[in-house]
Amino acid sequence: MTFRPCLVLPVYDPGPALARTVAALAGCGLPMYLADDGSGPETRRELERLALEQPLIRLLSLSPNQGKGAAVMAGLRRAHQDGFSHALQVDADGQHDAGAVAEFLALGRDHPGAVVTGVPRFDHSAPAARRYWRYANHVWVWINTLSLDIRDSLCGFRLYPLEPTIALLDRTAIPRRMAFDTEIIIRLQWAGVPVVNAPVAVTYPGDGVSHYRPWRDTLGIIWMHHRLFFLMLARAPRLLARRRRRTHPWFRIRERGTLLGLCFTVWLLRLLGPRALRLAADLVLPYFFLTAGRARRASRHYLARLREPGTRETYRHFRAFSRATVDKLLAWAGADAGLDLDMGDLERFLELHGSGAGILFLGAHLGNLEMLRGLGHVRGLGGLNAVVYSRNAIRFHEILKWINPGFALDLVQVAAVTPDTAIRLQQKLDQGESLFIVGDRTPPSDSGRTVLAPFLGRPAPFPVGPYVLAHLLRCPVHLMFCVHDGERYRIRLEPFAERIELPRAGRDAAIARWAERYARCLEAQCHATPFQWFNFYEFWGQP
Repeated sequence: MTFRPCLVLPVYDPGPALARTVAALAGCGLPMYLADDGSGPETRRELERLALEQPLIRLLSLSPNQGKGAAVMAGLRRAHQDGFSHALQVDADGQHDAGAVAEFLALGRDHPGAVVTGVPRFDHSAPAARRYWRYANHVWVWINTLSLDIRDSLCGFRLYPLEPTIALLDRTAIPRRMAFDTEIIIRLQWAGVPVVNAPVAVTYPGDGVSHYRPWRDTLGIIWMHHRLFFLMLARAPRLLARRRRRTHPWFRIRERGTLLGLCFTVWLLRLLGPRALRLAADLVLPYFFLTAGRARRASRHYLARLREPGTRETYRHFRAFSRATVDKLLAWAGADAGLDLDMGDLERFLELHGSGAGILFLGAHLGNLEMLRGLGHVRGLGGLNAVVYSRNAIRFHEILKWINPGFALDLVQVAAVTPDTAIRLQQKLDQGESLFIVGDRTPPSDSGRTVLAPFLGRPAPFPVGPYVLAHLLRCPVHLMFCVHDGERYRIRLEPFAERIELPRAGRDAAIARWAERYARCLEAQCHATPFQWFNFYEFWGQP
């Protein structure tokens, strides 16, 4: 799908905010449909003036006043007729932060089939009654969708994919007034259109004009929810079945194992040693294998891209992960006598790390980089910083910190690549330390930026963050994997880039090229050691 966006603004006597809103949005350089919903003479004159000043403005007129929903639908239909693929709805009253347009367009480009909806971040100007009313509305939305997909259904800052949206408008009567925003996104969710939630700052201007009529519009929304509730009951089996089939991003997969079980593991290691711990892991593995249906399916779908998968192959994949987990624990506990590490590229790694140049090592959930970091720390090798997001493995990481407090010393937790992140990591590089980051796991949020790259025969989402971070840090980048090939652990090290440059012009294309190169290298490693890649979720999405 060619991504061709535009803006749609429903207009009904918004007062002075109209000119400010148009001026703020004009910098985006996008065609702007202003759908006038029967405004008075003063607003019509202002619209005509703005159209003369801004060649990107396209005026639509509804008469008499029909409601916000009618104006938005008119704008969406006209944009679709003119060949646009997406339309970003923005209220004309100046409440929404125009700076969020770029982020929403980036999300639409990354998720072209989804509706990207705003989640308001109110400041002190927001009336308390409005905020409290939203919570009641949220509950009804969650009931009527049987999900938590939609974080806020009332926000008028929303990017629509026009093809499914117009198809919905053609077959369904949607409310033409204030209930429009809520009902259309519920019905899009019913139709299977994915929902991406993204924050947007909201301010109520002092000279803003609100046309929300508390009694009429609130009762209209309440009636809409009751009507949709009975329509939902007929759709409930299909909605629930979709939830069972739905793939979950890795950061929503709950951590397996209990804190008590992990404490028992440590006790077993200290009392009986590594051999007993490995035996215990083999004994409990069948339980985890049988009770992890989603992970088993993900393993089969991955292995099918490399070989003929079966229960035996999938179990072997689980056992490789179990062994890697045990070896990670042994390394940090200093009980590494049974960890056979081939020298291979180890000397080269030690030379790079000790050079004082500050290097970014780009790895993957392939093999056992964390074991290597543990071995280095126990043997006095400092400055091995892991840049991670570990909220989905809290208990296991707490146990590693209990075994060895040094585990947390060089652990840099980030939720997104920000300037603050880059500054903090740059300080570590300036001290001659090394950074480890993985490039095969999407960002830990629904709105995290990804890029598609061919991987094992099908496009897969890869995070943008590692390449943006490497560009900001301006440091050498090496690929590094520590894999168990059936006999011993071997370090595989290769140069990736002396510098990663992301020019302003063509930045997205440059990121895509780096991601494709990384995906090719990771694919080669998966072919060489297929049971060593440990992403037990639907990496490609729904198969």
